[in-house]
Amino acid sequence: MSNLTQRILVAVIAIPLIIYVAFKPYSLLGLTVIVALLAIHEFYGLAKAKGFSPQIVLGMLLTACIVVSFAHFRLQVNPTVELLPVVLIAGTISIFIAELIKGYPNPSVQVSATIAGALYIGMGLGGFYGIHEYFYIHGAENPLTVDPHLVSIEAGYFLVAMLASIWICDSAAFFVGRNFGRHKIADRISPNKTWEGAIAGLIAAIATWLLVRVYIGGLEEVSLSTAIAMGLIVGVMGQVGDFAESMLKRDAGVKDSSTLIPGHGGVLDRIDSILFVAPLTYLYLQLFGI
Repeated sequence: MSNLTQRILVAVIAIPLIIYVAFKPYSLLGLTVIVALLAIHEFYGLAKAKGFSPQIVLGMLLTACIVVSFAHFRLQVNPTVELLPVVLIAGTISIFIAELIKGYPNPSVQVSATIAGALYIGMGLGGFYGIHEYFYIHGAENPLTVDPHLVSIEAGYFLVAMLASIWICDSAAFFVGRNFGRHKIADRISPNKTWEGAIAGLIAAIATWLLVRVYIGGLEEVSLSTAIAMGLIVGVMGQVGDFAESMLKRDAGVKDSSTLIPGHGGVLDRIDSILFVAPLTYLYLQLFGI
């Protein structure tokens, strides 16, 4: 089976699944946690390829808890208790204690790799679910009085639009860079990436958001400024996220983070842009709204 055929088959299965769970908050949370666990396991695989020994079990647990902490209101947690600081404090201390017991050499490196991976994946995908949570509590005087099973159509459309803009940005950057690219951005990290492709990706991301706010019925509230901001976040930081993951793979001396997804590499290879775009989008929504 050719690489292109594998990619098409994966897309045929994955895209409908993603669209479906985008409108199912608990299914979305479950899928996000699963993806986070797969991604952090791949991250620790890259660390092991460098000769490090991260705390894999504790790191995966911390990653999952960080993601779940962004479902604070959905889970109807006591509003006086913020989950994320509790998770970070408990997780960090636990990892240090485990390193003391384990007694491996270079503890500073092992602890750093464990925590950095959990923050990289956990905050990235936690921010992804946090976007859905933002729409859940948006406009509610008291989020704890809102039905936790409430489905936000706007949240689903927004997440799908964000993912679509990332894929369109990547595709535009790839095709323009492949056919017209002449000026390399960072040859040592990703030799096929060019400035021509990056600019095309940025333009495509902005255009996508300008179109979806007009033609997607569930996104009428998205302002012009938010659409442009989203295009910039996706078009710039999405590509930076791609470079960041390429840097980690190049440092580890591997082509893909794993071979889990036929024709696509690993989970981390597929979500590298999301890990930068989603938390920055979440932050933007918290600061400026839609």
